[in-house]
Amino acid sequence: MAHQELFWQKFYENAWAFRADFMRSLLNKGKLNTYQIIHKLSNMERLYELSMTTADESVQWNAREFKDDNKLDFANIPIATNTSAYGNLLTVPYHFSYNFSDLLIDIYDKTGPYDSIVELGCGYGRNLFEIFYRGGPLDVPYFGGEFTSSGVQIATELATATPNMKTKFFNFNHLEPDLSGLDFGKKALVFTCHSIEQVREISDDWFKVVASAADEVVGVHLEPFGFQVKHLSEISQKHQKFMEKNHWNLNFAQVLVKASNSGIIILDDNLLENSLPEDPINPGSIAIWHSGNK
Repeated sequence: MAHQELFWQKFYENAWAFRADFMRSLLNKGKLNTYQIIHKLSNMERLYELSMTTADESVQWNAREFKDDNKLDFANIPIATNTSAYGNLLTVPYHFSYNFSDLLIDIYDKTGPYDSIVELGCGYGRNLFEIFYRGGPLDVPYFGGEFTSSGVQIATELATATPNMKTKFFNFNHLEPDLSGLDFGKKALVFTCHSIEQVREISDDWFKVVASAADEVVGVHLEPFGFQVKHLSEISQKHQKFMEKNHWNLNFAQVLVKASNSGIIILDDNLLENSLPEDPINPGSIAIWHSGNK
């Protein structure tokens, strides 16, 4: 049965509301576009992290701590960080990152055109805005489904600072997937990015619902499911223990394979632990599919 821990529901609702207030204060000044605003938030989150006090559920910024031998001499700015890829622990420059939006743009350019781009679990819409500003299509509507009301609200507000971008944000719950009433056209590119991560179990019909959202659907997922398929190394083992401890997703791969075996989707690619995560024991893996029999 589909399930998500109440603590994580509350944390993400409160965290998105906190982020929303931060971005709204910048938006109201009227001097920045959407891309600049979301990167102001990104700047904060490089050096600070959000935490929630259990007693009153308040959210606050906490400065990230860096060891003296891993920061610049003249400022508290880190030099390097640990990450992982393909089961290997790596040390990379702190300001190096994997850009999922560039992969999505390449997929669009090589397999499109599409009638819509859809993110499920979009938060404040960052990935959609990144795609648009980094060279994605200008004349295609961007849809964002989000569980939190605060995420839907701030994403809608942020879109006003990019008036030439066609957007629609709506409530979406991975536990009870429903895309009825939404027109994605005949061909849709649908993706998720670490949004199924905190949902302990998605429903058995998740892929059936999404694959039926248009006549032709291509799905791309960057989610931490690699350990569910194969242990590449000790990192995979630690990853599994981490997910079990937090009651995070444990059945994405199972439901994905079941949908593939049933002909609901055709699984095209499955790339394990290849995303260079901020947390080396929470690596993302990529699954790509297209819709099969309706």
